[in-house]
Amino acid sequence: MKKYTAVLLLLLTALFGCSKTHEEYLSSAENYYKNKEYNKAISLYDKACEKGSLKGCMFLADIYKKGAVVNIDNTKSLNYYKKSFLLADDYCQQNIKDACKTLSYLYENGLGVNIDLAKADNASSKACDLGDAQSCYYQARINADNIDEFILYADKACQNNMAYACLVLGNTYLTGFNESMAEIEKDTEKGISYINKACEMNNEICANLADIYISGDDVEQDYNTAAAYYETALSYYSSLCPEKNDDNIACKKINIIKSKYSHDNNTIF
Repeated sequence: MKKYTAVLLLLLTALFGCSKTHEEYLSSAENYYKNKEYNKAISLYDKACEKGSLKGCMFLADIYKKGAVVNIDNTKSLNYYKKSFLLADDYCQQNIKDACKTLSYLYENGLGVNIDLAKADNASSKACDLGDAQSCYYQARINADNIDEFILYADKACQNNMAYACLVLGNTYLTGFNESMAEIEKDTEKGISYINKACEMNNEICANLADIYISGDDVEQDYNTAAAYYETALSYYSSLCPEKNDDNIACKKINIIKSKYSHDNNTIF
C-alpha cells in the first residue's frame, strides 16, 4: 500500500508539477522586470494574476494602458482592470486594506467597473478603518469643508504614521483653518505637538518646526530650539546630497536652510 501511494505521488508530480502560489509568481515577475527581462516578467505577472494576485492584475492593466514596455492595448488593459475589480471587491470583503484602497481607486476612475463615487468613498473609508493612512488622508481631503470630519480623518492618517497629515493637521491648529478655509479654534499646543510628531517621522519636516521657532509668531522665539531642528533637517538632506549638485532637490533644501542658519558657527540670521 505504501509503495502504491509513493508511485501515485510521483505520477501526480510528473503530470502537474508543484503548484506555485501567486506570491511566488509575483516575486519572480518583479525580479525579471527589474532585470529588464520584460517578456518573462509579463508572462509571470499574468500567471500571478490568474492565481489571484491583485497586484499582478493591476500591474498588467496599467502597463497596457500606458504603453510601458509594451504597446498600448486598451482591450487587454480593460480585461485586466476587470479582473482587478473582481479580486479587489472579494479581498476588500475579507478586510484587506490594500484591496479596499484599490477598489476605491477603480470605482473613482471607472476602471473595470462603472464610476461610482459613493462606492469609492465607502471603500476608501473602510481602507482607512483598516489602517491605511493614504485612504484616511483622502477622506480628510474630500471632507475638508466639514472641519470635524477633516480633523477626524487627518488625525487617523497621522496616527497611521503619515507625516504629511500630521504637518497639515498641525498647521490647521496653528492657523485656525484648513486648506479649504474651514475654521477651527486655534490651539498652539496641539499644533506644535502634531508638527513635532511629523518631524519625528520625517526629519525634513523639522525645518518647518525650526521656522516656527524663528518667527516667534505662534510660540516664543527660541533660536536654540530652531537651531536644533535645523540641524536635524540638515542631517537628513545631507544624506541625500553626497556632493554639491544644483539640480539635486536635497542640495537645494540645504542651501535654503543655510540661508537662515549657519551650520558652521551655529548662528541664525
